[in-house]
Amino acid sequence: MSTNDKNNNWLYFQVVVAAAVWGAAYPFTKILVAELSPLSIVTFRALTGALLLLVFSGSRFELKDFRPAILWRLLVMSALGISSQQYMQSYALKYTEASHAGWLIASTPIIVAGLMAALGEKIGALKLTAFLLGFAGAMLVVFAKAGTGAFALPSTRGDLILLFTCLTWAFYVLCAKKWLTSWRPAKVTTATMLVALASVLPFWFAAGGPAEFANVSAAGWLSLGYLGVLSSALGYLFWNNAVEGLGAVKASYFINVEPFSTLLSAYLLLGERATLAAFAGGLLIMAGVYLVNMKEGRAGALKGASINA
Repeated sequence: MSTNDKNNNWLYFQVVVAAAVWGAAYPFTKILVAELSPLSIVTFRALTGALLLLVFSGSRFELKDFRPAILWRLLVMSALGISSQQYMQSYALKYTEASHAGWLIASTPIIVAGLMAALGEKIGALKLTAFLLGFAGAMLVVFAKAGTGAFALPSTRGDLILLFTCLTWAFYVLCAKKWLTSWRPAKVTTATMLVALASVLPFWFAAGGPAEFANVSAAGWLSLGYLGVLSSALGYLFWNNAVEGLGAVKASYFINVEPFSTLLSAYLLLGERATLAAFAGGLLIMAGVYLVNMKEGRAGALKGASINA
């Protein structure tokens, strides 16, 4: 096996691990929301992720990297992609199943492509079909257990919030495509994590966040370790390496691993069993993602399409 083959195999391993780790993050988050506020979860993840990425990502910063012209962009991206997004996901998981999160988040590439189309990109037959499949699949997942009370709360509310986080991530992807294009993906991720941490810390202290950790259970600490070390640090590190080595479009194919990782981990950790309607909806979403990636052959179009968890 050549050195290039070995390097590619290592990159494929990293992208699969990143997608699997992010997929399993939703059940761990659901465990945590019974013990900690969403704000404390976001703060802990940002703190752990920022510190580990600073050490292991190889990113180096200078004072000019945080001048006002760049800082406001980092603030917007950190809110769209980390702080508010993770807060909303944590809140949503109080009201819905983790397995639903895995399926719904998988629709992100379809939403990204739809937003790009709304901003002027041409829509072909395959992409239009992808939108329809993704929408139908998402509605099946959202209303999988509602039956005749299709708009019953609170479960549906949690699912709709999760869908909204896909939209905020789509805007993050667009910002990443237009801003800071001269930075490596790892540097962008590390910087946004640092800015997210700086933005949530004052609110966390004001809300008495440190006191929440006094009564965290062993399962809670295990979940915090998973989310901070694996999801917010290792997952991003491996994903960025794969994007740089394989290309953004090829790496984005592996987003299909996420919902199945969520499904398995939700069953093992929470005993959740996906309904037939939710599973069918998930498969429709996967079909839509496949069509979007088939149609999208331009490098970088789905850069960052895998949603962080």
